[in-house]
Amino acid sequence: MNEENLWGTIISELDNSNCAVLIVIIQRIGSAPNVPGAKMLVMLDNVMGTVGGGISEHKLFDRARDMLSKEKLTIETIHLDHNENATENRSGMICSGSQKFALIPLGKEHLQIIKEIKESHINAIPGVLTLDEKNIHFKIGITLKEDRIYSEEGTSWTYKENIGVQDKLFIIGGGHVSLALSRIMKTLNFHVTVIDDRNKLPTMITNTYANEKIIASYDTIEEIIPEGNNVFVAIMTFGHISDEQVLEKIITKKCKYIGMMASSRKKQQILSNLEKKGITKSLLDTIYSPIGIKINSNTPEEIAISIAAELIQTKN
Repeated sequence: MNEENLWGTIISELDNSNCAVLIVIIQRIGSAPNVPGAKMLVMLDNVMGTVGGGISEHKLFDRARDMLSKEKLTIETIHLDHNENATENRSGMICSGSQKFALIPLGKEHLQIIKEIKESHINAIPGVLTLDEKNIHFKIGITLKEDRIYSEEGTSWTYKENIGVQDKLFIIGGGHVSLALSRIMKTLNFHVTVIDDRNKLPTMITNTYANEKIIASYDTIEEIIPEGNNVFVAIMTFGHISDEQVLEKIITKKCKYIGMMASSRKKQQILSNLEKKGITKSLLDTIYSPIGIKINSNTPEEIAISIAAELIQTKN
């Protein structure tokens, strides 16, 4: 789920003087559906997101709706045991693990903090979201060493997670596959930047999914692409000459993923050219190319799905 959209939806609800309940997985032990940080928003007449589905989610949904109907605006936690032999807190599922969920009622008084969280997502500015048994907090400009931390002492508990430090995808080339990939990766909570050296490119103009669109010469591409374990780069420029130019300039960047869209023949030619220029074979071997997993894809949308699958596989 795109969390930027989640926080935006909460803002819309609160702006209309509605209340909502945000359900967050704050702890997982063993095998259980979905991970800490997964969120579901329960509103008066709608629901958004998921915390695992199935019977356990239905129970949480019912409890959240009950809170809204009674205007019960205090945070609750629910522990569910996904074990058919459990005697207490049995979820009705049989995947053998357990989870703890926080149900956070949100009202008009939370509007400013939710706006700050959304801005953190939009601008990729890091901050820390903190939940406890009393309230929801957010502090911008800091990060945790771990993305999510849960602790408890007696009846007190605290859950913290990094906000605004999403995985960042830089798509170099603004064509049809770039447009399709932007749409998919936006829904997967990636911060998407598309870069092209052509002005007034129709597929760049119609790309409303990218967080940022940059028109720049590929001569300076290395100045735009950052390094980091949350940085993914997909090269898909207009032609093989510019693909080679871009790859040569960024290949030494310490990124989580650098991939190049190419046929096997094109890949072989470009990598051979770069090796002749002194780039080591061991470094060339780190490049994902042909980009995407093999699903016999042909259309831009199918190719984008294959690339998205490879990005997720690498991320996880």
